[in-house]
Amino acid sequence: MKLLLVDDHAIVTDGLQMLLQNEEGFTIVEKLTSGNFALAYLKQNEIDLMITDYSMPDMDGLVLVKQAKALKPNLKIIVLSMHDEAAMIKDMLSAGVDGYVLKKYAQQELLNAVHAVANGRQFWSEEVNRALLSSLQSQANENQPTERELEVLGLLAQEFTSKQIAEKLFISERTVETHRKNLMRKTGANNAIGLVRYAYAHRLL
Repeated sequence: MKLLLVDDHAIVTDGLQMLLQNEEGFTIVEKLTSGNFALAYLKQNEIDLMITDYSMPDMDGLVLVKQAKALKPNLKIIVLSMHDEAAMIKDMLSAGVDGYVLKKYAQQELLNAVHAVANGRQFWSEEVNRALLSSLQSQANENQPTERELEVLGLLAQEFTSKQIAEKLFISERTVETHRKNLMRKTGANNAIGLVRYAYAHRLL
């Protein structure tokens, strides 16, 4: 498997080369210091796996990944990064990377990542997995009706009007309407009947 290493710090690519050079079945064919150099090289050469830094002076890793994949759709890519923000990782996933390794764990994890990707699997640092899981849980919680919204939903199911609900819960009609809109957004319902159906289907009432 032919490997291309991309990082603007020679000490990093030298370290990666030392780590990988004795691995059977892998050959480091070039070390480059910028995203533009990497894209120019990919236009002229066949590479199986590119290992690249996320942050470089001429372009960020997301731009490089997208352009590299456009040039070579079958190219495998492992990104090395200091960043473990879920949004950034999701962008990389969408762009088609095969592995995402945090730089602070590169020495321990990179060999595992390279072997996993070479065998058609994906590899993510443990902290990356945790960040993604936490993001999914937060997203799920955001789509869950609040206790107050469930109160409003229960009264809607009893055919109370917004005015009656406002009086019963000691809130304004406008607040009731806000809760109703939030419920419709979270449940995908188009009207009060849809809300009630959703509530009974999901045992919220």
